[in-house]
Amino acid sequence: MAKAKKKLPFQILKKNLLPIILSVLLFILIIITYLITISDKYYPLTFVGDTNISFLTEGQAIKLVQANFQKRARQKLSFTLSTGSASAFTIDLATSSAALDYTALDKNFQINHNVSFWHQAQAQLQTLFAPAEIDPEITLSLERQLDTIASAVNQEPQNAELIFNETPESPDSTPSASIKIKEGVDGRSLDKNTAEKLIKEFLLTGKCSPLLPLKSTPPKITTDQVNQAKEALEAVIKVPIKLTFADKTFVLDAKQLLTLLDLTKGENSLLDRDQTYIYLKSIAQEIDQNVQEGLFEFDPTTKRVSAFRPSSEGRKLDINKTVDLLNDALTGSSTKTITLPVEVVKPKIETSDVNKLGIKELLGRGVSNFAGSIDNRIYNVRLTASKINGVLIAPGDTFSFNQTVGDISAATGFKQAYVIKEGRTVLDDGGGVCQDSTTLFRAVLNAGLPVIQRTAHAYRVGYYEQGFPPGLDATVFYPSVDFQFKNDTANHILIQAYTVGTTLYFDLYGTSDGRTVSLTRPVITNQTPPPPELRQDDPTLPKGTVKQVDWSAWGATVTFKRTVTKNGQVIANETWKSAYKPWQAVFLVGTKE
Repeated sequence: MAKAKKKLPFQILKKNLLPIILSVLLFILIIITYLITISDKYYPLTFVGDTNISFLTEGQAIKLVQANFQKRARQKLSFTLSTGSASAFTIDLATSSAALDYTALDKNFQINHNVSFWHQAQAQLQTLFAPAEIDPEITLSLERQLDTIASAVNQEPQNAELIFNETPESPDSTPSASIKIKEGVDGRSLDKNTAEKLIKEFLLTGKCSPLLPLKSTPPKITTDQVNQAKEALEAVIKVPIKLTFADKTFVLDAKQLLTLLDLTKGENSLLDRDQTYIYLKSIAQEIDQNVQEGLFEFDPTTKRVSAFRPSSEGRKLDINKTVDLLNDALTGSSTKTITLPVEVVKPKIETSDVNKLGIKELLGRGVSNFAGSIDNRIYNVRLTASKINGVLIAPGDTFSFNQTVGDISAATGFKQAYVIKEGRTVLDDGGGVCQDSTTLFRAVLNAGLPVIQRTAHAYRVGYYEQGFPPGLDATVFYPSVDFQFKNDTANHILIQAYTVGTTLYFDLYGTSDGRTVSLTRPVITNQTPPPPELRQDDPTLPKGTVKQVDWSAWGATVTFKRTVTKNGQVIANETWKSAYKPWQAVFLVGTKE
């Protein structure tokens, strides 16, 4: 039997070539036909809401979507508070001015058709696995209808309350039984944003939940917070909180605690911080003690410093920390006896350390005379000197006259003396204080210390030229016009201020670093004569009495130089210039009957 002849691959291909070519041509023809058919239509499985716009032209799609949208936009939607609720609330879409923006449909069409063949094929292939959903923009005017529904359904939350009844319900009832709780209730409000979103979904899909979208609003004071406060009060009724310091004890009972509670802070804090601060400040008044800086004097004979007012520690209740401790005691299991946190405030200089500060010798002295001053002015000069006497200035620190002396008023012990105020000579608190600032300025000049702030008087004052040339004065006016200088030495500087008769002295003690000072004699230029004398009525003086309180002074420009040398090097070369206005003599004429 003869064997069958085996066909070669080429022979197989030749035999089937025509069917293959025809199949390919048919496939291409189908694709071309499909593309021509779909070229002006939406792709398969394209939806706007529940409206299928597959294989529709743009015009056909818009017409279909518009018909469904307008049909739904004429309907009324009914909502209820909950399933089975008898209350119903209606939204009339016919009055909502509902409008649909068809831009999204056009955009989808343009994106899918104005691209290459391969991108179109890819987009169509994707729709076979995931339908394309077009979400057009919808505008509504529902504010009035939603506001009407909100006014009907909204309810404010009700805070939980703590009721403390001091009268026992019965002779046998415990104090804690008189603390009652009124539970808090959540509020509710219409969720307008969600409601509008649901209505827009209905316009596109025809489906909408019948339940009103509501938001729950918890009260500021919850039942849990009030329960915590109740437990804290009951614990304090049994064991009051004691605040102790040294031999002092302060008891915080339930009645006092009730005035300090603030239940809006959350579960970790029960106290109203402001009210607790007020309560603790009353305790601090019995505990706090200002630190007392020592005041010292130098004995040139022994070259030792001694204290005429020793320094002493201060103390201050840490109120912030105490509030935290009270909270811990109320909200946790901390002890009900609290040792108050009191900070010890150390003085800048301990009395025992004063002779280790390098105060050995006189660095500079300032002198001025105040003969002719009235009694109140002399009193103020001495009072100011006493406030500065004994002050220590640390290396690198700046001394401020105003900060050291403080407020200059009757409240701080100053008396009225004549001062220049708004161009008139009047009685005012603190007249004479500038005698001290002037004298201290002279001491600083002579000691070669750097002056940080100095202001000359507006006119030449006779007190400051008793035995001295003009231009060596310094005015102060609390709190704006100050006199300041810096301790640029390596050791502390001690100020001693005192009077001998009608002479005021300011001495600066420390350790000399070898600096020397050269002051030129002031040069007076641009002198102008004083105006005619001024006479002012004074109802405090007897009629017929004439009292001179200001003396005429020539106006002038006064200049002097200071050179400070240290180890052969000039460390300061300064020119001091003072411009004084001419001043008139002032007489007070008594008018008192």
